[in-house]
Amino acid sequence: MSYIRARVLSILGLLVGGALLVYVVSTLSPQREDGQLDPVALLGLFSGVFLTFSSVGALLALSLHRRWPALAGRKSRHQRQASSADPALRQGVLVGLATATLLALAILRVLDVAVFIVTLLVVGLIEAFVQSRQ
Repeated sequence: MSYIRARVLSILGLLVGGALLVYVVSTLSPQREDGQLDPVALLGLFSGVFLTFSSVGALLALSLHRRWPALAGRKSRHQRQASSADPALRQGVLVGLATATLLALAILRVLDVAVFIVTLLVVGLIEAFVQSRQ
């Protein structure tokens, strides 16, 4: 996938995710009448958070990969072949998954510093594993 297409898709994802978050926060109640959490509101919240943070992460990774190509798994900046935007999109998805996971753990009230650090380390290890396999 080209950089332009990845950037356009990331911007569209950011707009859709932001609009979904605004809709969920401003319109939907987090609890039903019986006091339980509303699954539709939670699904909308997690979808909006995932889309928003995945898009922001992908846009940030696209910008960083132009300056530091080693973050994308390439050896040098001056390679003859055209670089792909796939690593940036993958890293953006990992950022979105990590953020949604941390939000879920915070809602369940089990998030502390150790769990936060372990979650970030697991995401870093997954990215390192995928880059080493290519």
